[in-house]
Amino acid sequence: MWIAYERAIFETELHRITNVITGIVAPHARMAPRDEGVRLVLEQLGGVKATLEVLPRMER
Repeated sequence: MWIAYERAIFETELHRITNVITGIVAPHARMAPRDEGVRLVLEQLGGVKATLEVLPRMER
């Protein structure tokens, strides 16, 4: 039961992070491609996204 719940939480957070990247950060990055702060945020969120993509596939 907890495994299914945890996977659902990871998938929900993955969806939220993806929406933040595509809806907020990416448009700003297109307008200001040399903004180091935006690039840092994209890199950090990309790392979080990658982790959330892997976690639901992990087995005990």
